[in-house]
Amino acid sequence: MNKRNVAGIGCIALGVLSILNFWAPVPMPTVGPSAFISGGLLILLGLFLRMPRGPSGRVEWSRFAALLRSGDDAPKPKAALSRPADPLLTVKVLRLAADSKGRLTVSHTAMGLDVPLDLAQAALDECALKAVAYIDINDDTGISSYCFPEFLPND
Repeated sequence: MNKRNVAGIGCIALGVLSILNFWAPVPMPTVGPSAFISGGLLILLGLFLRMPRGPSGRVEWSRFAALLRSGDDAPKPKAALSRPADPLLTVKVLRLAADSKGRLTVSHTAMGLDVPLDLAQAALDECALKAVAYIDINDDTGISSYCFPEFLPND
């Protein structure tokens, strides 16, 4: 824990103490409305000190804004969207590809593995990113199929 985090926690704690102890001047010398003002300012200073910072030490306002948004509106990182939830899902896709003679579509994968279409798509995309498969688009139907060269039959 660095000095900035410790100072932030200390400011937040003093701000909370100031608000909780607003009628008595001990241990905080603020009384009445000024206790709420100084307590609020100390809490804001503590939050500012604890904000996420980039490598240069500047506050990353985009990450802070994402914390203030609701969970549904917050943007998700691209890697989190395309990464399958089950780490063994790509292995299951490879087994299914071996059983299917090296060709899979998103719908065939989803039905074969009993997963939603978006997870099947993410797992197939991960296989393509790892260069285990390539995408072949049928000119007539426009359906994309993922070809796994290891499992394609030798013609």
